[in-house]
Amino acid sequence: MSFAKKALDVTDMVRFELPANPKISPDGLTVVYEVTTGDLAADGYVRHLHAVHVESGEIKQWTHVGTQNASPVFDPLGKNIAFLSNREGGSQVWLMPRMGGEARRLTRLCRPVSNLLFHPSGKWIYGTVAVPEGKTVEQWEDDWSAADAVKKIEDRDKAWMDGPKRFRRLYYKADGTGLLPDVYRQLVRIHVETGAVEQLTDGPYHVGEPAMSPDGETIYIPSNRRQHAELELWSDLYRLPAAGGELTLVTNEVDVSQVSVSPDGKHLALFGDQKKFGNASHLQLYLYNLESSSLIHVTEHFPDTLGNAGMSDMRAHEHTPGPLWSKDGQSLLVLATREGRTEIIRWQVGAHQPERVAGGDREIYGFDYDGKDTAVYCYTDFGQPGRLAMAVLSQSVEVFPERALKEPMHEHPCPPFPTTERRLDVHNEWLEGHQVANVEPFWYTSIDGWRMQGFVMLPTTQSKLKSGKVPVVLEVHGGPHLGYGYSFFHEFQYIAAQGYAVVFVNPRGSVGYGQEFAHSVCGEYGQKDSLDVLAGLDAALEKYRQLDEQRVAVTGGSYGGFMTNWLVGHTDRFFAAVSQRSISNFVSFYGVSDIGPFFTELEIGGAVPADVEKLWKQSPLAYAEAVRTPLLLLHSEQDYRCPIEQAEQFYSVLKRLSRDVELLRIPNANHDLSRSGKPSLRFARLKALFEFIDARLPD
Repeated sequence: MSFAKKALDVTDMVRFELPANPKISPDGLTVVYEVTTGDLAADGYVRHLHAVHVESGEIKQWTHVGTQNASPVFDPLGKNIAFLSNREGGSQVWLMPRMGGEARRLTRLCRPVSNLLFHPSGKWIYGTVAVPEGKTVEQWEDDWSAADAVKKIEDRDKAWMDGPKRFRRLYYKADGTGLLPDVYRQLVRIHVETGAVEQLTDGPYHVGEPAMSPDGETIYIPSNRRQHAELELWSDLYRLPAAGGELTLVTNEVDVSQVSVSPDGKHLALFGDQKKFGNASHLQLYLYNLESSSLIHVTEHFPDTLGNAGMSDMRAHEHTPGPLWSKDGQSLLVLATREGRTEIIRWQVGAHQPERVAGGDREIYGFDYDGKDTAVYCYTDFGQPGRLAMAVLSQSVEVFPERALKEPMHEHPCPPFPTTERRLDVHNEWLEGHQVANVEPFWYTSIDGWRMQGFVMLPTTQSKLKSGKVPVVLEVHGGPHLGYGYSFFHEFQYIAAQGYAVVFVNPRGSVGYGQEFAHSVCGEYGQKDSLDVLAGLDAALEKYRQLDEQRVAVTGGSYGGFMTNWLVGHTDRFFAAVSQRSISNFVSFYGVSDIGPFFTELEIGGAVPADVEKLWKQSPLAYAEAVRTPLLLLHSEQDYRCPIEQAEQFYSVLKRLSRDVELLRIPNANHDLSRSGKPSLRFARLKALFEFIDARLPD
């Protein structure tokens, strides 16, 4: 007897169990990782730590208390694991025996801690904590209970929200956080036995993710301590004694984001860039020789970007590790993004080109390395949102050669590698009983003869079939310096389950096709990038004749929302459009976005008031008179990245012009609504998006 598979529904987005942030124990026998899933009753999410025994394959859930348990770190001997949990007294550092036993709380902090790092002795844990300017790290009073602490913290936050606020900084708000109090992330160390906390840095400067020397004597941290920090936006690298002391500059040649120290303590591997291409600069790898104080640009001739530039609506802003050294100090493992794939590559010290050691037609979004021959990693592909795997990195694949923009890409399937890979998790088995739409990549030529990549997801039902053809939703990604790839998108799967095909493409500005490709959109928003999007749609219509060119809708978020607004002001070919968390006016965006000044200057190529004409020329609002396409503007009210006034302006002008336009305001949500918003609000968003399009589908 056979059973028909079910279609994916709106609410299925929170049924998934999503693995992330794997860590290998020092003896290599255990992998601990986070698993996030939705909690419909609480209208939120829960995250717990799981552990898998590498040899037996047995999986255990390690944490059961609290709703957010994350950031696991093994101590140097592998006997204990430190992690963050909100189970008692807010988010605190907890320590749990690896072989079983109760976890104990180490900290009594009044603000969250992050970036946990063990001292080689195991006696200390380092991390970063927000500290009010001019004060020391805030901790509970001796007579406070955990409940007292929670109440005090809630009262403090409420007083901040309800009271008047005076700002002196240029960037005084942040999406997902809100208006920012005068606090700065400082380095602290926590005594493992007593829980005592010492603050090691101070001043009106943030410090970044720390790295420890193998001998435990020195800490390295990125920090922007420049005189005009908010204008330069550049983190230099500093060192300080691990027990505290004077902070000294190591190098200011690179805007450093992450650092790791070689096993012999003589070299630093740095992630960063030199801002040669502004906001579109590829992430680079550098080696710094501590003995000679010399810097080597390892990836100077590497065509691709490091890190994960892929995207999915299943997660938001996953933390990925910096460069990971082999134990012999002869090589480094890093992530790299190329043509929709994110893979692990290995760079032999002194080599001109790396080798690909784990990847294929998928996106690896988290990994760890034992320093010898084994890596563990989380990945997604078109058919599932997240898996955990382990592999011996004994084989390698040649790195893609540099490609001219008019030359073909790697236009053939790339099977997963290495062949030694084995799956460690058992999550999301329920998906086997559901229809998952197929996705096919395609390649096309756009303006200037540039070769580009797109994808087509065909519907899983023929319910919208008309004259042998199916309607289409064209999706445009955000960023713009990100890229669609071989990743699972619940939104696309849901649309396909309703009888629509989904076309999604990577126009110029996307990442994974070379530095020139990524930078080419800067100062030219709405120009050749819009033609790339339309050329990709035309190529898909030509290649897949079952797609109905008369029934095409368009949607996108952030930059994709900008592009949706732009397209409906320049063409009438879409029967409906949904613009999400969009930009309509770069002149006002400059002053209201949490990233407004630097983003507008670097991406659009102008400032207020000097370049208003240039900003206005690249603003969709300037072309509102031409809009005839039915348009839904969908926007979160707490979006500080693309504030809701951007949608309000476009809506008011179009409404005054008597256009078919609607505005949907989503309360209690920010720019990341589609990825990490409350489940009920994510459901409402996706339903509204689809229902607006479907209601206007031509007969």
